[in-house]
Amino acid sequence: MSRMLTYSLFLITLCTGLFAHADVNTATQNMDDPSHPLILMRTSRGDIYIELFPESAPRNVANFIALAQAQVTLFDAASNQEVMPHYYDGKGFNRILRNYLVQAGAPVNEFAPRPEYFVDDEINARSLGLNDSKVFDETGKLNDWLNLQSREDFEEQILAPLYERLNIDSATDVDVRQFEIHSALQSMSLRQAYESQGYRYNDRLIPRPPIRGSVAMASAGPNMNQAEFFFLLVDAPWLAGKTTVIGEIVEGMEIVDRIDQGAVLRGDTTAPTPTTSTLIFDVRQVNATPMSN
Repeated sequence: MSRMLTYSLFLITLCTGLFAHADVNTATQNMDDPSHPLILMRTSRGDIYIELFPESAPRNVANFIALAQAQVTLFDAASNQEVMPHYYDGKGFNRILRNYLVQAGAPVNEFAPRPEYFVDDEINARSLGLNDSKVFDETGKLNDWLNLQSREDFEEQILAPLYERLNIDSATDVDVRQFEIHSALQSMSLRQAYESQGYRYNDRLIPRPPIRGSVAMASAGPNMNQAEFFFLLVDAPWLAGKTTVIGEIVEGMEIVDRIDQGAVLRGDTTAPTPTTSTLIFDVRQVNATPMSN
C-alpha cells in the first residue's frame, strides 16, 4: 500500500470519527434533558437522533428501548423457537402518509417475531387541554381536534358511546330523551368523549403534545401499543389524547422529510415496496447504559 493511499485512508477514518462524534454532540445539545435516553437510528437515508421522554411515558419508553436492545423474548413461528432479536434492525418504513407521518416497526411477515403483549397509553389529558376543550363550540361547530370526516364517524365515535352510557337503545328513547342528549353533547369535553371510547389518562405524567418531530406509538386502539411507532411531519392536535408520545427528533428531521418525499416520488404510496422502502439498519441508545424493561 502506498504512503499516499495510507494517508488518505487515515484522513477518511479520522474525519468519519469526527463527524460521528459531532453528530452526537449536536444531538445532545438539542435535547431538553441530556440525562434522557438518546437514540441513534441509522437508516438507508441517513442518521436520526431521538430523545426519549421517560417522565412522560415510562413504560412505553422502556419497551421501545428493550425491543431495540434485544432484551425482549419473542416467538419465532418460522423456527418454532424463542428469540431475542434487535427488533427494529432490518425493518423498513412500511406506512407513509404524505406530509403527515412515516411509520415503522411492523413485522416483516406473518411468521416474523413480534410482541404478543400490549402496553397501556401514557397521556396527560389535563395538560393537553382535553378537559377544557368541548366537543361543540359556542356556535355549535364540532371541534376540529376530533378530526371527524363524516356523520358516520360522529355517530360511531360520539353518539354510540353516549347512548350506551345513558342506556339509550331505541329510536323511541332518542325521541323521548332528546333534550337530555343535547345537553350531554353540549357539555361534553374531549376528554369525556375519548374516555367513552376507552382511552384512559394519567395527569401526573409530563405532557408531550403531538407536534412535528414527535415520535409516537402507533396502535389499533386504546391501550394497544406494541412496537410500531411513527414520526410526525406536522403538528397534529387531533392526535392529542389518542397517542402516546415517547420522544422527539433532535437531529435528522431532514432525513424523515426525505423518507416522506421519497414516497411522493414513487407515486404517493402509503405502502412502499421492499425495494423502495427506507430501511432501518439499527437502533441503539448512545448516551448511557441502556434502560431495562
